[in-house]
Amino acid sequence: MTTGYTEPSPLVVLHIISGLGQGGAETVLYRLITSDTSATQHVVVSLGDEGVFGPRFQQASIPVHCLHMKGMGFLSGWLSLRRLLKHIRPDAVQTWMYHADLIGGLAARSVGIKSIAWGIRNSGENLHQSSWAARIMASVSAKLSRWIPRRIVACAENAARRHKQWGYDSSKMVVIPNGYNLSQWQPQPELAQQFRQQLGVASDTALLAMVGRWNPLKDHPNLLAALAKLKRSDTPWFCVLVGEGIDEHNADLMQLITQHGLQDRVALLGRRDDIPVIMSAADIHVLSSKAEGFPNVVCEAMVSRALCVVTDVGDAARIVGEEGIVVPPRNAQALATGLEKALVLLQSPDLEALLTSAADRVAKRYSIETMVNNYHQLWQSLLTTASPDLAGAAPLLLYVINNPAFFVSHRLPLAVAAREAGFDVQVATMPGSAVERIQQLGFVHHNLPLSRSGKNPIAELRSLWAMYRLFKRIQPQVVHAVTIKPVLYGGIAARLAGVPGFLAAVSGLGYIFTNPRAGVMRWVALRLYALALKHPRSRVVFQNNSDRDVLLQAGVVRSEQAVLIRGSGVDLNEFDYVPETNETPVALMVSRLLVDKGVNEFIQAAQYSHAQGQALIWQIAGSPDKGNPASVSAEQMREWHHSGVIQWLGEQTNIAQLYHQAHIAVLPSYREGLPKSLIEAAACGRAVVTTDVPGCRDAIEPNVTGLLVPAQDAQALYEATLRLAQDHSLRQQFGRAGRDLAERAFDINTVIDSHLRLYGYLAKKT
Repeated sequence: MTTGYTEPSPLVVLHIISGLGQGGAETVLYRLITSDTSATQHVVVSLGDEGVFGPRFQQASIPVHCLHMKGMGFLSGWLSLRRLLKHIRPDAVQTWMYHADLIGGLAARSVGIKSIAWGIRNSGENLHQSSWAARIMASVSAKLSRWIPRRIVACAENAARRHKQWGYDSSKMVVIPNGYNLSQWQPQPELAQQFRQQLGVASDTALLAMVGRWNPLKDHPNLLAALAKLKRSDTPWFCVLVGEGIDEHNADLMQLITQHGLQDRVALLGRRDDIPVIMSAADIHVLSSKAEGFPNVVCEAMVSRALCVVTDVGDAARIVGEEGIVVPPRNAQALATGLEKALVLLQSPDLEALLTSAADRVAKRYSIETMVNNYHQLWQSLLTTASPDLAGAAPLLLYVINNPAFFVSHRLPLAVAAREAGFDVQVATMPGSAVERIQQLGFVHHNLPLSRSGKNPIAELRSLWAMYRLFKRIQPQVVHAVTIKPVLYGGIAARLAGVPGFLAAVSGLGYIFTNPRAGVMRWVALRLYALALKHPRSRVVFQNNSDRDVLLQAGVVRSEQAVLIRGSGVDLNEFDYVPETNETPVALMVSRLLVDKGVNEFIQAAQYSHAQGQALIWQIAGSPDKGNPASVSAEQMREWHHSGVIQWLGEQTNIAQLYHQAHIAVLPSYREGLPKSLIEAAACGRAVVTTDVPGCRDAIEPNVTGLLVPAQDAQALYEATLRLAQDHSLRQQFGRAGRDLAERAFDINTVIDSHLRLYGYLAKKT
């Protein structure tokens, strides 16, 4: 029998852009889709020619279609665009800039495609100075924004606010800041030095740069007037101007340079392909614009460790924060003063710290990974959001989970993202203290009569009947069932109630699959799985291959149903990397207090350590689970705590802080789905000791991020933990590798994106 698994068909996104020349929108589009590591299929359509970026897309194996729609070619281009849309039938159409928004949106609508997102790349502040065609396109688009797109993407808060004022549909407006492949903008000292030598700029001369094409909105006259005033500065400086139209053939620009007497202070470099080198060579980067949306060049300069002086336009001030110099636009004196301040800062002992802080600011806020994830969520929302010209509410997604606290700890970010993607999200759990938190967050909650044990057949039938009645009453489009009872009873109830789409999350096969004495219960569970998972439109999410293979080999899951998503994900910002403290090593176990989580083995290992007088602290954070027959009692935990062998911390909510204060993460479980505690530990940069069992071994890279020991072997657990406690270098090596693993495999945004694709698939009407 095959043990393969399938994933939902990859998204097909067709991008329509006004042209592919050297510009900000074109650069962001290229950066976005060439950095997308998912299976999404991208197609690019240029209303003009292939420009600069066309060949680059083709080199990246991304199809490019050029329609040459200017002038007499408009009609033939329009017909070609409609044929392309009919032939490709993309899941989503993403347009870029006014012309593409209007023309591309109308074309997509004309062939029946409604999953359209517009892309606003203009700040809108000085639209009256743009071409008449751009002004008309923007005006008409504002009027049609309620009909054509489902989402309108602005690249900056300033741009979103201004376009709302013009009449764009505010309910559809979202802001996705530009993202950057930060690796290509890292300082390049050797190439930077060669560049300065080619210019003949001495090492004691401050190199200023402005990267921006010749355009009224970039306000080069303002910059040159400021540079004329800067000539009085005692600090020697030289300025390079880079961009399309910035060369000696530009008569207007040459006249300004002559007028201000800057012939020996300014070099015109035109359009260049080595911008990262120029940024690396620059001491100061200037943005002199009178209007911007989201100026990419400022982020690029900050990562390249150039001190930034910007005019207060668009999101420029938001980008630089306290790490740059902000001056009013259209004010040459203010700009000159800002540049003088920057020249003084170049001599400051605080400069390095300032530049490092600026680079870190961009890395945290504007990474390419963040932008890609945001666009994926946007495109997924296009598939699930009801079109404004269609009747009916957004599709109802119902989470069915045993414990409300588990929903908050493991599924809340996913539910929030689904709501933002256009679903009406509701939650059904057993009663509990966390229900209030769920309701405070704005989710409709339904109480279900669920018990933690399964020993009373009448109670179990009551649970199944309650789910069936709930499904019939609220008629969800998709049910997402998590943990064993919701999966078993929810799947059966969903079939009986005619729920269109069912998603089962097998987050571990649980007590009955780890206890050898639970043979009868295991047989019953497999029969129930077979009934629950035969829903005609369903997917089953597994967190590890072993659990998937058990149910595949038992014949209760079809291979095309099985989807592998590694865990619940971790918020890499909350669980951030923090270096260890130089205190006595702490081995921390974060878990429910169950025998099959390895609590007894952890205690025995701690007892060995205590008997040997080892300088090692053993801590457990977690609470008993009274409804689980494998639970350790609170009385027993208190006895161990008072004996001094371990420190029992009880139930904790500040898990990231606990890992920051610990040195080693320990989980000696007998079997898991994919333990969230271990991926949180990895994200915090903590070495791991865990058991060589399904789920646990899937959460680490053995001998790279942690050590594996046999299950139920306290001696091996003790020895592995002691090894890490005594080897600071190895712990550091494992911790750094763990953080890298978390970023690659466990980012919550990746997990969210995978689930949103599943919701979109299951919510589609057949």
